Amino acid sequence: MADAVRSPDATRADTDLLIAALGQAPTGAETPRARADLLLALMAPGQPLGDRAGREGVTVRQAAKDALMALGHPYALELPPELVGRDARPRTRPGGLGIAVATAAMLYQTGLFYGVLLHDGVVHTQYSIHRPPEQLTAERVVPWALFTLSGVLPCLLALGGHALKRRRLQLTGWLLILAQALLWTGAVGISWASIGPSAFTLLAPWHVAGLSAWVTRPLPKSPRSLG
Repeated sequence: MADAVRSPDATRADTDLLIAALGQAPTGAETPRARADLLLALMAPGQPLGDRAGREGVTVRQAAKDALMALGHPYALELPPELVGRDARPRTRPGGLGIAVATAAMLYQTGLFYGVLLHDGVVHTQYSIHRPPEQLTAERVVPWALFTLSGVLPCLLALGGHALKRRRLQLTGWLLILAQALLWTGAVGISWASIGPSAFTLLAPWHVAGLSAWVTRPLPKSPRSLG
């Protein structure tokens, strides 16, 4: 399996298969000693194969370390000193709390948009009597659609990128969420400068957008990743 990953034609799927194989106990003619020697070779500092990463972001070196520890005594005592206490396992997804924060940000921003639209609709109802129906439909539907997309699309892109393990999608959604946070922060700053502290400072979703940007940040680019 390791030889297949060393091939120039190897893909990230081959790396995933190697990582999965390292997590299994030695079987057949393979002895624990032979497995430990293989794992130590994969963890060697100059071993380029150790830097290869699978789709979850876990490197071969980290998988080899976990497998060596799973072999137990006496093999675990051979762990290289530079890897003792070091966990190279990266964050692989936002997690339950991150998804909850991102969902709350979507709902909060969309709800605030709708509140503004409903308020404007009540205020301008008296001026709508003599307008043609198609103009009224456009004036009502288009803002709702745009505000809905601006509120939910960035988080959906970021969460979808994490679910599909597509870093480009993660980055696109995260940048849009970051733009949300910056726009709300700017609005709060302008409000603060013009009217001083107000309810808008607390109600504006600059804080939930910022938290959402943090929990949905893209995964680090894997070194020497394949595919």
